[in-house]
Amino acid sequence: MAEYLNTIQLITGIIAAALIFVGILLSVKKLNPEKYEVIPMKTTIMSVAFIAGGLLFYAATKTCTNLTIATEEHYELWSIYLASLGEAIQSFGFVVFVPVLFRLFKPRSNQRENTEEYVDETSEEAEIC
Repeated sequence: MAEYLNTIQLITGIIAAALIFVGILLSVKKLNPEKYEVIPMKTTIMSVAFIAGGLLFYAATKTCTNLTIATEEHYELWSIYLASLGEAIQSFGFVVFVPVLFRLFKPRSNQRENTEEYVDETSEEAEIC
């Protein structure tokens, strides 16, 4: 079993990094400061799901690390996984909220810039007359 732990750890680590990257990339692609649009709710939920899945795979990676240490004390696999999940959430759990923050902080509207331009143009026309 010990010879497979390194392989499992490597595979789950790569999957975890890929899922977290895809989750953040989905949200970042929808950010467009020129259009001043809010990120759709469906995209935010999908991003959070990808990142949460990445954290679950990262917990499996941590489990492989902790399994070599904890097998001497005869803990069950699920208790080691739950402890590793707690470590993963404690370390990187904030990443789940990145797409939510992208959605909450709405981009500035173009309306303010148009209003200022309109006020400047009308004041210039009034001065000319």
